[in-house]
Amino acid sequence: MEILMIYRFIFTFLLFMQQLLYGVDINDTIVSGDKIFYSKLEKNLDKNQTSDSLNLQQTLLVKLKEFSLANTEENISIAVPTTQEAYQGMFEHYLKESMQKSNYHNQLLENQQNLLLMKKQIHNDKQMDLTKQLFYAYYSKNINFLTKQIEDINKHLLSYQKSFISSLPNIVFDTKKNQTSLEAYNAALKKLNEQEKVLELKIKQSKLMNNEKSLEAFKKKIEQIKKEKYKYFRQKLFVSFLLFSKSLQDKDKKTFNYKKSMVEFIEKHHEAKYTLVKADLEELFRAMELKILGNIKTFEGESFEEVKIQLYKVWGIANQPLFYINKTPLSIFKLLIALFIFVIGFFIAKFYKHYIHNLASRSRSVTESTQTLLSNLGHYFIFLITFFVVLNVLGIDLSSIALVAGALSVGIGFGLQNIISNFVSGIILMLERSVKIGDYIEIDSNTRGRVTDIKMRSITVNTNSNIDITIPNQSLIENQVINWSMNDRIKRFEIPFGVAYGTSPQKVIEVVLNAVEEADCKNIFKTKERYTRVVMTGMGDSSVNFELFVWIAGKEIFYPKRTTSKFLIIIYDALYANGIEIPFPQQDIHIRSIDGSIKFK
Repeated sequence: MEILMIYRFIFTFLLFMQQLLYGVDINDTIVSGDKIFYSKLEKNLDKNQTSDSLNLQQTLLVKLKEFSLANTEENISIAVPTTQEAYQGMFEHYLKESMQKSNYHNQLLENQQNLLLMKKQIHNDKQMDLTKQLFYAYYSKNINFLTKQIEDINKHLLSYQKSFISSLPNIVFDTKKNQTSLEAYNAALKKLNEQEKVLELKIKQSKLMNNEKSLEAFKKKIEQIKKEKYKYFRQKLFVSFLLFSKSLQDKDKKTFNYKKSMVEFIEKHHEAKYTLVKADLEELFRAMELKILGNIKTFEGESFEEVKIQLYKVWGIANQPLFYINKTPLSIFKLLIALFIFVIGFFIAKFYKHYIHNLASRSRSVTESTQTLLSNLGHYFIFLITFFVVLNVLGIDLSSIALVAGALSVGIGFGLQNIISNFVSGIILMLERSVKIGDYIEIDSNTRGRVTDIKMRSITVNTNSNIDITIPNQSLIENQVINWSMNDRIKRFEIPFGVAYGTSPQKVIEVVLNAVEEADCKNIFKTKERYTRVVMTGMGDSSVNFELFVWIAGKEIFYPKRTTSKFLIIIYDALYANGIEIPFPQQDIHIRSIDGSIKFK
């Protein structure tokens, strides 16, 4: 009843919304007509229309007159059974009416959908179409008829419930016979199931061999087996109900086991169109338990079973497929487990990076770049393992993933080319260690600085101006990168300067070298192969050009402008102190002739 009321409410609400959206173009007189009205309408039908349209309208009017004459009021008297056979017969009638109720319910839903569609079609018509109006009236009256039929059946089922309860204490059940029958029906159903599986295998073989004759014969046998299974199914259900009633009569705890087995059996074997049968039977069982056992005992006996039933229901809902990936069903339960594993993998990866960081901070042998390499590789490796575990939990075959990957390869090749390239380049950088955290690199004349982070897609460079620059890994692989501190922190600075023509080169070299030596710069690096020198590089337009080659070790190499400025000041002071002229650009003008009228003072 509650389900029916819900459906009726939804239907009424939809009709109301339909009226708001489209307006009302329905002829209410046709909908509310009686037999006399429909008879007059039938006489006045347009005889000039096509025969098909005329016949259809006449048929609809006949149906509408039948609805007007229909009387759903039925007073039935249910005799109280006194024997086991009569008791079982009453249960058969109960089940039959419940199935009829489900049929009516399905027809009701179908007619409600047709009514909404017909209303929309009528609204879209530019002129009145009598056939559609009659169809609308037919669906509307059919809905009322089916609703009344369902209400009457509900009254009947309630009467049956009362009869079951009142007769149960006086029925003598043959428990031994019923138990034997139940075992026989189970054995028969098991045998039929085995025969059905064998026939299904033979059907597959016949399809492979294209043997149509054998295929038809096997299909007929399967249909016959299904009919026999349905017969045994009903008999098993009847006997189970007798055993349930007997245990209820004896107030035995097996009552709840019998009830549970019947409900599960109905769910498994009953046809899907009989949606309300299970609900009606559960209502009958519940009413009988409450009346015979009472509220407290029923609650005590059902509490555990009810919890299990609810858990089974939740388990069933959680395992229902939401969607499919390559024919693999994915349920809520699988998705929750996959999400849980993914979260666990995330925390493990995070804990791993934290552990590597602490290990590197305690150990002097682990450099910052090694720490980053280990943490990043381990982090992505854990995520990769988590990904494959999640796929396994979801039941997705890796071969199907390979097929999907193959299908997406073209899209990845074009759409994700740069991302994949940067990802692979990041792995190469981590393995080759050509660029490490702490290295001072130069991409071009305007981009250089210290590497502060290396990721799978890019690296971060912090310039001397404290500007962080993100550089894609692919650029580091494809283009030239100058690493100032790849193997050590020693760099030769080449500092250019010039002097005026007429100055002795040897004097210039001696003066500059002495000045650098006396400057006592702690960062100057000297070995047999690497030492400070001054070389003459050319004779320019305005000066004789020299370069100071000086090796610098330590952090000063990361500040080239500051270091260059320091040595330029040393050179300038030394040249100025020794009277060596530092020229500025100048040009000599040679006059070949002059006008005689020009006078010079």
